[in-house]
Amino acid sequence: MNRTKKMLLLGLTAAFAVSLTACSGGGGGNSASPSASPSASPSSSPSADASASAGGSSEPSPSASSDEKEFDLGGRTITIASWWDPTPKGETESEKQILKNIADYEKMYNFKLKFMQVDYAQIADKTVSSALAGQPFADVVRLQASWIYPGMIKKSILQPLDDLMESAGIDKQTYNDEIINKLSTYNGKLYGFNPGHVFTYTGILYNRTLLQKLNMKDLQEYVKEGTWNWDTFKKVAAEATQGNSYGLASWNGSILDNALLSNGADLIDLEANKQTLDDPKTLEAMQYAQDVANSTFIPKGVAKDWQAPTPAFQKGNVLMMDIANWQVPDMKQKMPDIDLGFVPYPMGPSATKFYSNDSGENFWTIPKGVKDPEIVLYLVRKIYDVPSDEEYPGQNWLEKEYTNQQDIDTAIEASKNLSVLNYPLLMSVYGDDFYAMLDELTTQKKSPAAAIAAHKNVFQKALDDNAGDTHGE
Repeated sequence: MNRTKKMLLLGLTAAFAVSLTACSGGGGGNSASPSASPSASPSSSPSADASASAGGSSEPSPSASSDEKEFDLGGRTITIASWWDPTPKGETESEKQILKNIADYEKMYNFKLKFMQVDYAQIADKTVSSALAGQPFADVVRLQASWIYPGMIKKSILQPLDDLMESAGIDKQTYNDEIINKLSTYNGKLYGFNPGHVFTYTGILYNRTLLQKLNMKDLQEYVKEGTWNWDTFKKVAAEATQGNSYGLASWNGSILDNALLSNGADLIDLEANKQTLDDPKTLEAMQYAQDVANSTFIPKGVAKDWQAPTPAFQKGNVLMMDIANWQVPDMKQKMPDIDLGFVPYPMGPSATKFYSNDSGENFWTIPKGVKDPEIVLYLVRKIYDVPSDEEYPGQNWLEKEYTNQQDIDTAIEASKNLSVLNYPLLMSVYGDDFYAMLDELTTQKKSPAAAIAAHKNVFQKALDDNAGDTHGE
């Protein structure tokens, strides 16, 4: 589920199913597992702005609010842009209330709200070029953390939000989820916001129908027993590889990312400003990634092509695939007769719990040059401050995605343990070396130590050159 469930403020629509965007070579700052769909989106939960909510009633309206401002925007158009269609569709009660709020506030403040969809591969460049020209193409733009740091921060492309939020009646510590504040804070300044609770998870989607056909033990049982680890994962994948069936659909970049994440490792340490390629936990993850990438339980050629895992899994003869929540609705649609289950990515030997990858987090930003940014923030807060119609975060999506309550419960738990890989933040600097190292590790089968030795100085130099622009609260 995308950190979203019903996509409250964006109504994630069919864009969830958008195909992945290419990420070759340097990858333009993308992570090793690029996606054209959001890794996360706000749920229909209400904003956490307790100090300035719209009255808290079940039927909020402009006239009921206690903090209405007085201004006239003179017919101005305020544009919200994303790489999927951010228009609320009115498919849930929360979305219906958002649409009503839009109509009411447009009339009250004399403006028009416009939603714009921009291609995933173009939205970051469009944000930079238009801001540098003094004519930002949108007032609010959804961006990924890896696009913002370090380039947009160094060029002052985005407006810091700390003072603007105060002017808009927003408490930044409670309005954003903790993960949004962490990922959008640089050098002590906040650049991102996200009206609504963030709900997301990553892990292993598995074909329970195939599993039962192969007379295999359900993966949920390993989680219950406390034995869902790397060794068990490889054993299960190997067991499923028989006849025309395979154990796993994944590509080399995702395999490494999940190995790092599930072992509590990373390639850089931003706070210490040092590369961590030669950290023992990273070495463990690299060896595991090499073993999995070169196994016989992945269909031939799939591990070398980032576009191959999804269609391979959708054929119905592969047991497992590593996924982000936003991929599940499309899988469900493409595999209507298959019972799909979910378990977390298996735990590495140096980890103490399961983790969900939150490295691809995205959030709304306000580009430099936007007129009256505090008013823009104020209107977004008011429009999207609606009560949740869910009993728990993610309910609407999860109950559509899974028929087994164990899968739902496991996904909820996975959403509670979000972790971040920081190395994608500097991919625009050392991307070529990263992909060269990935190839050496997986395709050329060099030892992790040899692959690391050839590239670790490049990672350290990137950190040294960008020191002072790291995350900070």
